Amino acid sequence: MWGYIHLISWVAIVLLTVVALVIYPKSTKSFTMLQMINRVFYILVILSGIMMVQYSVEQSWILAIFKILMGIIVIGVVEMLLSYRKSQKPTGMFLMIFVIVITVSLGFYLSGGYPLFN
Repeated sequence: MWGYIHLISWVAIVLLTVVALVIYPKSTKSFTMLQMINRVFYILVILSGIMMVQYSVEQSWILAIFKILMGIIVIGVVEMLLSYRKSQKPTGMFLMIFVIVITVSLGFYLSGGYPLFN
């Protein structure tokens, strides 16, 4: 169950981030709402990740640390990306890091690096 909550929350974070980036020039109010909804999903990701960490540690503690760090990095990059976008600063670097981290995470998951559902 925690695996599904974790996966759905991550997908929601990615989708909400993309929608927020696209919608910003048109509606600042909607952007702020999407940013707040994103933060609720951060909490869900963190809670479900804490509940699943025991399974990761059983398989490999190095992998567990890597997954925790990747999760923290993604949340940080998403928050910086949205904050910079709202303050109208250049977001190219954070967008690039976001895409790279998501790509690495998906590639690592799809290659069997860490199973989400035990």
